[in-house]
Amino acid sequence: MRTRLTVATALLSLLGGLAGARALAAEAARQEAPVRFVVSAAASARGDAIADAALAAIMRQAGRAYTLNREPVARALASFQAGQYDADLLRIAQFDRIVPGAVRVDPHLLTTTIQAFSRTPAVSPTSWAALSGLRVAYVRGVKVIEAGVAGHAEVEVMNSASACLGMVAVQRVDVCLLNAEHDYGPPPRVDGVPLHRSVLARINLHIWVAPGPQAPALAQQLSAAVRQTLASGELTRIAGGNRQP
Repeated sequence: MRTRLTVATALLSLLGGLAGARALAAEAARQEAPVRFVVSAAASARGDAIADAALAAIMRQAGRAYTLNREPVARALASFQAGQYDADLLRIAQFDRIVPGAVRVDPHLLTTTIQAFSRTPAVSPTSWAALSGLRVAYVRGVKVIEAGVAGHAEVEVMNSASACLGMVAVQRVDVCLLNAEHDYGPPPRVDGVPLHRSVLARINLHIWVAPGPQAPALAQQLSAAVRQTLASGELTRIAGGNRQP
């Protein structure tokens, strides 16, 4: 009887050891797997390039492989919510109100500039309150602009930056609001019409990790990498005026 108990105990110990080994192997595999990032397409190729370079520097510091897919704003949000990605590269500080359970990476990565484009310098809003009474267009899925224009009677939601600017050119709206790099400017003329720019707000953007058991550990790893890249000066060199303290 004692022999049977000893054998059973040994088997249980072996099985427990195997389960532990499998768990460790699974965790090691997860650590080695590329981190899947999504980011919303920027208003310009230069904005995309800044985001790409910032992420490359962060992930070199973290020592992790990664992939980055660029999607239209609304689709990027839907894909992130559906669990298709491990992290979203650039979202506002209150993004967990939209995706509960997502984990923010601090400090912020970049700063976006909310800009208003109009046909005349006479329409140059420099605050959300100054939009009152104006016809406003913005790109679908940009939540910070969506919140800022809430309550406006005349709001048009467009599918792209070019479509938004075009609405100003044909006088369907008074202003087009875009989130872009700090020195972004539209083409000199849109549909043959010169446009004027004013800065409405500057908003810090963070990496956000998708909800799940791995989220705290990944967020901590990315946070350390952002801090180290910032301390070395590399992130500041990449971002320039596109990152406020």
